[in-house]
Formats: sequence, C-alpha cells, structure tokens
Amino acid sequence: MDGTIPGEKWFPRPRHPQPAPPHRRRPLVVVPGSAVRRLGARLLDPVTATVIGGERTQLEATIYRGDRLLVRGLPGSHQFASLAELLPRTWVVREEERHPWQAVAEEFGLVEDLAAVAVTEVVLEVAPGIAASTPDAWEVLQQHRQALGGDLERAVPRQVGLSHLLISSGHGDGIGHGDGIGHGDGIGHGDGIGHGDGIGHGDGIGGAVARFPVQWGARYEAATHRHRKARPVVALLDTGLGAHPWFPQDDSPDSLAVREVTLGGKRIGRLVTPDDDPEATGITLDPVNGFLDPLAGHGTFIAGIVRQHCPGAQILSVPVMWGDGVADEKDVIDALTGLYLRHLIGERTGQPELCIDVISLSFGYHHETPSTFEDESGLFTILQALSAAGVVVVCGAGNDASTTEFYPAALARTPAPGAPLVSVGATNPGSRRVTAFSNTGDWVRAYRPGVAVVSTMPTTFNGSLQGQVRSANPELPERGSMDADDFSGGFGVWSGTSFAAPALAGDIAAQLLGQDTSRWQDRVGAARTAVDSALGQS
Repeated sequence: MDGTIPGEKWFPRPRHPQPAPPHRRRPLVVVPGSAVRRLGARLLDPVTATVIGGERTQLEATIYRGDRLLVRGLPGSHQFASLAELLPRTWVVREEERHPWQAVAEEFGLVEDLAAVAVTEVVLEVAPGIAASTPDAWEVLQQHRQALGGDLERAVPRQVGLSHLLISSGHGDGIGHGDGIGHGDGIGHGDGIGHGDGIGHGDGIGGAVARFPVQWGARYEAATHRHRKARPVVALLDTGLGAHPWFPQDDSPDSLAVREVTLGGKRIGRLVTPDDDPEATGITLDPVNGFLDPLAGHGTFIAGIVRQHCPGAQILSVPVMWGDGVADEKDVIDALTGLYLRHLIGERTGQPELCIDVISLSFGYHHETPSTFEDESGLFTILQALSAAGVVVVCGAGNDASTTEFYPAALARTPAPGAPLVSVGATNPGSRRVTAFSNTGDWVRAYRPGVAVVSTMPTTFNGSLQGQVRSANPELPERGSMDADDFSGGFGVWSGTSFAAPALAGDIAAQLLGQDTSRWQDRVGAARTAVDSALGQS
C-alpha cells in the first residue's frame, strides 16, 4: 500500500520537528454535555487510552465522535475495505454512498480536484440483532494503524483518522453549561459563571468581559464598493448570521451579506432548523428556562467585526457550529470543500462572484498527536488546497492560556506555497499586551484586539434574564436596570480570540478592496501582499 489515492498530486508534507516549549500549560479540554448527547462525543484521555506500545507519551487530550472515522478519498476507497476486515463480527461499518459534492464535481469536470481533497465519513455500528458494546473509533483506529505497521512517525500520509469536534475560540466558561467531561489542569473549570457569562474568557484565566448588550453611538457608514470585481469576499464559517440592520435580508447576487451560500442548488454548511438555529432566538439548548446559548450570536458578532474593518466586503455566512460552540470536523471539511469547488468553478468559468478571497475560522481543536497533524488526511489537505487556489485563511489561536498547538491555527507555523494561513491571538484594550487567556507560541503569527470588543448581535435576542431593578410608577417613565440578555438594540460586548480572527480577516480584505484578482497568478500574489500589508499595520 503506497498511501496515495487517485487524484492526489499536489501537496508535499514536510516534516518539522516540534520540540516541547520550555513553558507549557496543558489546556483544559472539555466535552460539552450537549455535544455528548447530539454527536456521541468522547474524550480521549492520554492516561487510559488504548495505544500501540510505546506511544502513550505522544498523546494529548482531544474530543472526537465515538462512532465515526474519516477516510481520505471519495466513497469506495480501498481504505474502507481494510477497516471492515479489522472489525469483529459484532460490529459493522458503513460509509457514505456519495460524497456531498460529487454530483457538482461531475457536472463541472472537477472529479479529480474533489478526489484530491475529499473525505468520506465512515460509521461504526453494532451489528443488527447482536448485543455488544458500542464501537470506539479510537480503538478501531489504533487497530488499523497497527495493521499498517503502527509507526506514528511514518512518512506516509494517514488515510484514516478521527472525526474531531472543533470548539469555538470564543470558548470558555459556560460552554455546555458545565455538564461536560473535562481533561486538563482544571484552572477555572466549573467556576459557576453561569449560562454564557465569560464566553471567550478562556477557562477562568482573567482579563475578559462577559457577553452583554451595549449601545452603538456612532453613525454606520454603508459600503461604497459594490462592484463584484472591486469588493473582496470573506467567508465566515460559524453559527450563521442573524437579523440586523447592517445585514439586510437581501438574497440578490449583489448582497453584501449572503446567508444562503449555495453550490449546484445545494446549501454549503450545516442545514439549520428553527429549533437549532443559534442566530434566531438564541435559545436552543435550554428552552425550559429560556437562557441564551453560550455561543448564540457568535456568527453575527463576527460578521459585524468584518464589516467594521472592511465595509465594502461581501460576507458569506456558512453555518457549521451549534449554539454550544461545537462543530463537527466533517461538517467543517465539507463546507470548506464546497467553498473550494465554488471558487474553482468561478475561476474556470469566468464568474468572479463565485470566488473567495478570505476565510475566517474562529474554532479549532487540540490534536491527539500534534507532531503528526500534517499527516492527517482531512482538514489539513483542504486548507492546503485553498491556499494553493489563492484563498487566505485566518484562524483564531484559541483561549487556553497555553502554548500547546491549537489547530488549524497552528498550521501557520509552516509557510504555505500559495496564499498564507494566518493565526491570530488576542490583545487587551488600549495596549499591545497579549491578553491572559490567549494562546501564544511560535505558531501564532499576529495579534488583534480580542477583549471587550463591540459588534453586532441579532436584534431577535431577548432571553429570560431580567434587570435587577424595575419601577413601574404610573406617574413616571418606566425605569429599570440593564437587562443582561436583551440584545434587541443590536450590539454587544464580547471577548475571545474568536473576535481577533475576523478583525484581521477584515484588515486583509480592506487591502484587497478595489483590486481585480480574477486571475490565479494575480490572486496568490495579491493575497500575499494584502497579508503582509495587514500584518505591517499591527
């Protein structure tokens, strides 16, 4: 077995030794209880995990789907057969019949391009009519690697990997309402800041501001660049985009905020229903008490930051994350793959309105073996493909107050051959000092404000919390203290590296404003120049 698949031809994976930093705090890894129930999330504990002999010291805690594996390539690959052979008769394995974007790729002659980046989801199940324990994806993966020789450091790219869960880098106190399973130092865990307070705070490490409403006092200047070739396009993979005057419900191709991003008539991103849309009422996890989700409004807040930094940019909102701040890696990869194919179609058919200039990602995860992340067959490959196509990817560095790699942001350590991938940490207001919760390290390339940031919130949000003081004297105007979850005014304050990422994405987009980057050669060069200019403003 040579470790390659049909269509794989592009991206060498250089090995980079990554010695442990001299000062290290292991991050707290928490599985929100809502994700356990919804996605079958499991925590990989390095102390008790099944390992191939002698490799335990290389493991870090991570969160993954217990019944899923990701296999490189389109459905029907030889890797699927090798997995099926490993399973006992009490378990069965099934894979997707067709890749979500296979029909589009066939229509536009992009099958080879899709095969080079595609990932197929494999589901592990108990065989019908048999009483047996639920399969564990990590154990099956270890068996598969043992059958291939077992060496974590082998040069052959891995074709089978875990289906990780990515946590918002607005992640912090209150995610999952404290009902999850954690692994790490325990600093700040379970400190009782309830139901969303301190989101983006970073595990109790001080210096951040809870999410709460504010009033916008300045006049908002509408965008002046609406010509397709003159405006940069910024895609936001997050919770979606709620109702706000800055982002009218305009589905025309010229809209400056697109909520339904499609390819071949199919929506790119997670299918959202009214009951699980964290950008509608903001209440999806606790309808009994009416508390806002910990990450409700996260996508709208990020969109507002991009708009402040580059009013002329077109924003593509791609929902991949739930209100608890958790995204399924397969959903993220499929969304990025859809954007990639859309971009290629735009270039090859002369439709610049389909192309993308910048992607902002405010989430990530800690890989179980950071030294071998570049061998993973899923997220790394599609990000490399986007880079080669001239698309800048900006990633939040995470809020663990740690130097431990947070992916995909840590990929910024390895220079990309095409457009750069940039990782962003957070600074405090009024200074260039890095905030206490922000991750740092040689893999963090830039910093932007990430504490007490002001931006847009859905005007439909008004949770069950009430002001502490209220007076209804009929002879006087109604009086009261601030309602901490009433965002009907449309603006709020929040903290996290989640919000540093779109700030830099907007700065990069502003550098591209008015440029024609329709040709590939121009696109890569313009992307590199724009990133250098934006970083030079730091």
